[in-house]
Amino acid sequence: MLPNKSKTDKIVAHMMDINTKVFLKINAPVGKSKLLDAFGRAGAEWVILAMLGWYTAGVFINCMPEVWPVLIPLIFFLGSWCLGWLIGLGIGMSLREPRPYVNNPQVKLLFRPLMSWKSFPSDHSMSAWLMDFMDYIFHLPGAWALAPMALWVAWGRVYAGLHYPLDIFGGIGVAVFVSALAGYVVNFLK
Repeated sequence: MLPNKSKTDKIVAHMMDINTKVFLKINAPVGKSKLLDAFGRAGAEWVILAMLGWYTAGVFINCMPEVWPVLIPLIFFLGSWCLGWLIGLGIGMSLREPRPYVNNPQVKLLFRPLMSWKSFPSDHSMSAWLMDFMDYIFHLPGAWALAPMALWVAWGRVYAGLHYPLDIFGGIGVAVFVSALAGYVVNFLK
């Protein structure tokens, strides 16, 4: 006789079913439009580098010519990113949720990622949103431009077949936690 599933197990199973359905809808157009595929791949792979350049330029524009005001936002971002990455790695190692294409043969990939064992939370989503939040913490110019870029990264990761939507929200959650901690430390040090 099989044990009955608890109410929590049923809710989690239902959420994962919705997560997979939403993922498959977003991933379905892959291969039908070269322009959309290029836009999705750019978001999934390259926009994060543009965001890093934007953040760094904002630091230099806002804080030059003195050295310490330039280094503080860069050091805080690097330290926050390392903490976020370690938190994401710990969560990923405990959950061991594989990427969508491992469990769903109908997934269309735009490119193959370096690793397939970790899907939740999305490191790219965490990085993109962390940059956006850190931009606001340090009151850097052009912070408004990073939010649409972070959305592009998040959408691109799902469209490219690399993450479920909940993976993106997990990455955002890690970014919120780490940036709140960084904001607290920055305000404490002022």
